[in-house]
Amino acid sequence: MDIAALAMSVKHNELMQNVSLTMTKKAMDFQQDNAKQIVEVINASHPILGKTIDIYV
Repeated sequence: MDIAALAMSVKHNELMQNVSLTMTKKAMDFQQDNAKQIVEVINASHPILGKTIDIYV
């Protein structure tokens, strides 16, 4: 294998790894935003849920 082909192969692999990493980060950010929205909806629906305890003696 000549040096030019090897260099192109290495650069291609590096590019593919960077694209994969970027896509993974984007997916993680998207899921984190979804989780925040779910928590906001739950808190808005039940503002006192989990904040009080009913105790009868």
